[in-house]
Amino acid sequence: MASIRERDGKYQVRVIRKGHEPLTRTFSTRTDAARWARATEVEIERGAIQTHTRPITLAEAIRRYLQECTPRQKSARSGRYLLKAWESSDLSRLELGQLRPSQIATWRDTRLSSGAAAQTVRNGLTALSALYEQAIREWGFDNLTNPVRRVRRPSSPNSRSRRVSVEELQTLELVTESTQLPALMTLAVATGMRLSELIGAKWEHLDLSQRTLYLPDTKTGDSRTVPLSTPAVTTLSQIIQGHGNPRTGRVFSITSHAATVAFRRAVQRARKVYLKSLGDQSDEGRFNDLRFHDLRHEAVSRLFERGLNVVEVSSISGHKTLQMLKRYTHLRAADLAKKLE
Repeated sequence: MASIRERDGKYQVRVIRKGHEPLTRTFSTRTDAARWARATEVEIERGAIQTHTRPITLAEAIRRYLQECTPRQKSARSGRYLLKAWESSDLSRLELGQLRPSQIATWRDTRLSSGAAAQTVRNGLTALSALYEQAIREWGFDNLTNPVRRVRRPSSPNSRSRRVSVEELQTLELVTESTQLPALMTLAVATGMRLSELIGAKWEHLDLSQRTLYLPDTKTGDSRTVPLSTPAVTTLSQIIQGHGNPRTGRVFSITSHAATVAFRRAVQRARKVYLKSLGDQSDEGRFNDLRFHDLRHEAVSRLFERGLNVVEVSSISGHKTLQMLKRYTHLRAADLAKKLE
């Protein structure tokens, strides 16, 4: 029999036949879900679909997960990368039920000793755990247990305290070869938006009269409306003038990956210029270890420095918890000291 349930605004259909592995798919409409359920039941009756549960290797599970689950995820690119790392390991030849916590722990320690960041290893374990949960809950492997749950994860890395100076931003704008990166950087610092949100911004969601930009789909899964400061409005107005007053479509044609690469190259060029200017002087660390995401940290810190409270800042940045907001906030001690005078 087939059952359909609504889940997070979508419709999940589950087809169950005695002696067979349950089949599950998710659709945007109930009509599509019902149509697939009927067609699948017919195919099972004809014997065209073999759904008997059988042992499955980690490599096979990864390929199935990448096909069925990863495309629907917001972080599909990074999720694919993490699972491909597992697929290329020796553990991928083992069946899911054969993989032991001790083997996963050895993988963790090997990755850490080879120089992988603690957060990268944590993300890899999370990806593998999600695959096991999918196999248990959706693929019919009811007797399977998730070995990742019994593996200690590396400690969370300390939050970055990197602040970006005005001089650094100006130099990056001068040395970059990307025509869109300067505007992206300005908006990132002015709004606190993530790079993915900036890249996905559309003209039809922009209201310059109200000085707002609506984001219908963010990383957290919620929509939000971002208030625009004067620098943000000025930057967007300049883009409009350069594109002949567009009404629809994306504000930026560049991809997130291309923007990240452009920023990294700009940092490398700026670093060389800076080191050359130092001569025999000591290196103060300008442009060292600078990432595009640091602009979001800088934006949130500046909002607090302007006197906005936690509720106001979180409504702009989209942070759901005070703990996460604190990780993105790095107030200068000198500025705090002035308030204590």
